[in-house]
Amino acid sequence: MTEKKSVWKLEEGEVRKPALAHFVMMALFAGVGVVVGTFGSLAISLGPVSAFWPGQAIQSVGTIWYGGWGMIAGIVFPMISNSISGAVALPISICYIPGNLAQAAIGAWAFRKFDCDPRLKSAKDWIVFLLFGTVLANAIGAAEGNLVLYLFGMITAEAIPLSFFGWFLGNTVASAILGVIMLKFLSPLVMKTRTFCKGIWA
Repeated sequence: MTEKKSVWKLEEGEVRKPALAHFVMMALFAGVGVVVGTFGSLAISLGPVSAFWPGQAIQSVGTIWYGGWGMIAGIVFPMISNSISGAVALPISICYIPGNLAQAAIGAWAFRKFDCDPRLKSAKDWIVFLLFGTVLANAIGAAEGNLVLYLFGMITAEAIPLSFFGWFLGNTVASAILGVIMLKFLSPLVMKTRTFCKGIWA
């Protein structure tokens, strides 16, 4: 039986280095994230929390494809989209960074750790993306985000469970749908480019 070839391992003689194209893709993904994130924040708003925020799919998928470049985009664009939509003030958005880092990085880490294919070719690929890239990532993001809102006096302690559930569910459902579509149909194209990162930066 032929051993399955990992998409994350370099081919013999293959060299990948960070290049200007990676920075361009980071900027492009940040721009896409701003549009998607702003739409989500304005579409179904529950005060400072959105009940439908597909922006997390951009964070997770972007980092699966583009490593650290996608992670940077996933941290930056929510601050811009929050400012545009007026969802929360900039100081709160800055305090969201740890949660946004988790929402962006966990799926990418899991795909590399468990040797999953971004094209979602096996049941393992689907399970890892849905479990790590959406459910776990958004649980951590929602927990950190609601802690920030509470510390800033935006929500009361009694409101935390409902706010957490709205944040978690709104992110997870929307991002699972958009993320699966992106991975399934765009990964075959992305993985043929030199900007696809097998490592962190290249």
